Amino acid sequence: MGASGEAAECAGSAAATPGLVGIQDTDDPCSWERVSQPWEVLATPIGPGPFRNHKTFLATPNCILYRESFASRVRVRVLSPEGMLACAIAVKPGSYTTYCNRPLHERGVPASLPGAAEAVLDAGQMHIMVLLRLSLLGRLLSAEQMAAIEAAARSHLLPASPMAVGRLGQWLDGILARTHQSPAMLRHPAAVDAIERELVVGVVGQVHLSDRREQPAPRAFRQRGFDRAIDCIRYADLTILDNASLCAEAGVSRRTLEYAFRENLGLSPMTFIRRLRLHALRRTLLASSLGESTVTEVAYHLGFTQLGRLACDYRCAFGESPSVTLARCYGGDAPLFSPGSTSAIAVPLRGL
Repeated sequence: MGASGEAAECAGSAAATPGLVGIQDTDDPCSWERVSQPWEVLATPIGPGPFRNHKTFLATPNCILYRESFASRVRVRVLSPEGMLACAIAVKPGSYTTYCNRPLHERGVPASLPGAAEAVLDAGQMHIMVLLRLSLLGRLLSAEQMAAIEAAARSHLLPASPMAVGRLGQWLDGILARTHQSPAMLRHPAAVDAIERELVVGVVGQVHLSDRREQPAPRAFRQRGFDRAIDCIRYADLTILDNASLCAEAGVSRRTLEYAFRENLGLSPMTFIRRLRLHALRRTLLASSLGESTVTEVAYHLGFTQLGRLACDYRCAFGESPSVTLARCYGGDAPLFSPGSTSAIAVPLRGL
């Protein structure tokens, strides 16, 4: 019978679609090998009963996330995807499951860098796989974090507590559910970028990387870094600006920038950026005519993908829901003030 499945593409052809979600059902090992790209898979059933694989997936240009289950035991030898870090999070581990010839243990997340590996996946096994492009990790993480991730992956284990692994699995399941329920978000590049950053931050946040405690830098040094960061924020595309890029532009460490922002604004850098984006969303909703746009379309366009969290944050910030703001009659802008000029000139922050 082979493989069957369905996929939701969000903007015409797959080539023009930033993201893709779908479901695959496979009852033949050869068919499973074919649909398992970008893995190069050699599958050998070794247990009784018919082969069956069920997979629910999300694919973006830099990340692949999927949950899959197996009806019978199978041995797989793979060439892992070129240029990607691969991580396996057990949701329902099988008794005979092994990764890289080692029993599935509860003190970390099995992981691999590009190369070859072997695994035995037991009947009833269910896991979530996360594939992250190394270039994306390098862009979003500090050099120290990247080195720690690569060192851990070379040993085929990202250290994490059993509780952290459980939280990670539930959280990744939530991302799959969210994107499958609202696949229209994936036609918006800003929303896809936000999901990719969310995946990197979420995975790295649950593993134990070496953490060298840093003493606070002198205030003058922190202030210079803060000033450079504000200049960056002023002209950056805030839908894709992340902490690592902001630190690089500021020329200071993550901890130093955190101190500086709390000293000057009482907020962390990313909280401040999110506040800017919330206010920009409010201005866009006020300037939109009811019926021409929806809250969902505007939110996805501006890179907000967690609509439930957005609604809560928006209400906390402004005392009303985004839909109430959109429905309000807008009377237009008052004249803008620009010192030294008789005309009203405003240069908005880009990417809001």
